[in-house]
Amino acid sequence: MSDKEVDLDEVKTFFDPHPGLLGALAPIPNAVRKVANELNGKKMPLREAVEKIKAVTNGDVSVSVDCIILLFMSVNGGGHGWRVIKFKD
Repeated sequence: MSDKEVDLDEVKTFFDPHPGLLGALAPIPNAVRKVANELNGKKMPLREAVEKIKAVTNGDVSVSVDCIILLFMSVNGGGHGWRVIKFKD
């Protein structure tokens, strides 16, 4: 989570899912992109959306003040992160 606490039980509206490749070094995993697309336009508690994403990945799913983030870290210290989907009140 970020420095600003986010209430995971608060209902949010989800929008702007990750578009896919668009020249990224690593594409967002297809299963995660599919869930993000399914969340687009929906209203639900933030916790429920996070759990839906966690169900299809073994990456680290976290919450920022305005989006859900997916991170994959490698043993050598490298990794990649994606903004999965944005949310608003």
